[in-house]
Amino acid sequence: MTRKVGRIRDVASETGLSIATISRVMNGAKNVNPDTRKRVLDACKKLDYLPNPAARALSTSKSKTIAAIIPTIEHSVFAKYVAAIENTLAENGYSLVLAISKSDLEVELTAARKLLGMGAEAFILSGATHSSDLFDLFDRRGVPYVFTSVWDKDSTVPTIGYDNRSLAKQAVDYLKTKGHRSIAVLHGPAQESDRTLARIEGAKASGEDGLRLDFYETTLDVAGGKAAIHQALAISEDYTAALCFSDVLALGALFGLGEAGKSIPDDVSVMGFDNLDWSEAVVPPLTTINLPARQMGSTVASQLMDLLETGAPLMPTELTGKILERQSVVTLK
Repeated sequence: MTRKVGRIRDVASETGLSIATISRVMNGAKNVNPDTRKRVLDACKKLDYLPNPAARALSTSKSKTIAAIIPTIEHSVFAKYVAAIENTLAENGYSLVLAISKSDLEVELTAARKLLGMGAEAFILSGATHSSDLFDLFDRRGVPYVFTSVWDKDSTVPTIGYDNRSLAKQAVDYLKTKGHRSIAVLHGPAQESDRTLARIEGAKASGEDGLRLDFYETTLDVAGGKAAIHQALAISEDYTAALCFSDVLALGALFGLGEAGKSIPDDVSVMGFDNLDWSEAVVPPLTTINLPARQMGSTVASQLMDLLETGAPLMPTELTGKILERQSVVTLK
């Protein structure tokens, strides 16, 4: 059972203050005594009160607003995903509100509170790792939420996305079929992303006798890709391939290998992950794994609208990624 959301008169009763004073605090008036402001905000937290029109929208479920919290907007895979969500919602009279978490659970929780205050009726979350406080916040208010960019058939929360572990294993298996037995694996901060951890597990699952897989953690940007490939080359000149768990890292690897005087793919093959918009335009065109970002965005938006409109349950949905062969991976003789 969900707990009833507080009303402004409940806050007034709790604090012994007038409704006018409560309104001044909630509207951000500057001429309010700090102690009074604290009393009001503490009571609002205790009573789960949100100022109108957000509280009214939440209680009547008529805001027609869905929220998405994503780690970053800097990479085009997220831009495609968000655009698909917004387009699907807009076609049906819904709106999207968006927040960036920077892969920080506290930032994400703060953002969720603000988005609830804007009347968000449902939430789209990236990945499956979030704070218990966030789940408690949603559950208290009876707000539905869904995990995306991951697939886990055993999850108690519906997941709509792809199997990162399986895709990473497929990538290593693909490089093995091309004759590569010494592979540098470049990835972003593992502790910030369950998707990265799953990809690392998948790559390791493809290990076998005679296969060398070395993992290099770096920042998730082009500079990080350059730094990681330089680090790998300093450790060993024997790598014949670099598997990058993001096309952004692959671009950095391409630059770094060029700076090191390496020919791609003759000296070192490079494989990415994401299929970002520019991946086919680089030289050589990047072999990568296409992630169904647009399909994922439209699917999650449609399911949440169906839930809000008709009560239709969210359906866990596995989407398929696939390897796109281009010219950055060579078959060893």
